[in-house]
Amino acid sequence: MARPEKNTVDYFPFICAEGKKMYYLEEAYGNDGFATFVKILRELANTEFHYLELSRPRNKMFLAAKCKIDINLLEDIINDLVDLGKFNKELWNDFNVIWCQDFIDSIQDAYRKRSNKCVGRKDILTMFTQGEVGTNGVNSAINPLNSNVKPQTILDYTIEKKKRESRAINFLKSEFPQRFETDFLMKYKSKIQNPKKFAQDFNDTVDQESLEFTDRILFGRLGKYARNWIENQNKYSKTPAPDSYESGKLTRF
Repeated sequence: MARPEKNTVDYFPFICAEGKKMYYLEEAYGNDGFATFVKILRELANTEFHYLELSRPRNKMFLAAKCKIDINLLEDIINDLVDLGKFNKELWNDFNVIWCQDFIDSIQDAYRKRSNKCVGRKDILTMFTQGEVGTNGVNSAINPLNSNVKPQTILDYTIEKKKRESRAINFLKSEFPQRFETDFLMKYKSKIQNPKKFAQDFNDTVDQESLEFTDRILFGRLGKYARNWIENQNKYSKTPAPDSYESGKLTRF
């Protein structure tokens, strides 16, 4: 069975060199400033779709407790990070949502081998602008009491639509074009009759067998499928002897 889609990451890169923004945080808030920023990034990594919705008081209380500071200090640090450009100003001012584009850019490698793509700022903005989130939101990591709530949002629809459109062949062609050319096209393209039918059947097989969308699994399966396809088409494309039907060796249809 294929694994369920994962919209969190287990790690994120952190640049060691100190920039002006981090210097300001430490000067203004001491270790609390720097530690709070890092812990917010950890929450973004562990939260579905990498945003934190803090419009509800208990969400903010929970985050403050995670950062081991009071709510007022948490708000001051977040507001400064917004002014410094680390968190998106529009999402924070309008919806009390923490969204960090730098963080999203830093985790793109984690999504390269996934069938689902990392959700962008416009997806989050659309979801909240359309009012589809309601009072519960969709990020259960920052709000454990809502962990069983899975509302059908515009974001859900967008992700599901991308999943349906990203079938196996298209996934390999778009994500691993050079390998697709050398490992598949150069070896098998000239030998496959009716390539459109081949691609359709392979995609259907992947769907039916619930194969994972990883390069290792799909390329291995594609090569085996191509060899079987070529063997079968050669077997059935041979011209029968003139007396094959009369002798009963082949059945007429």
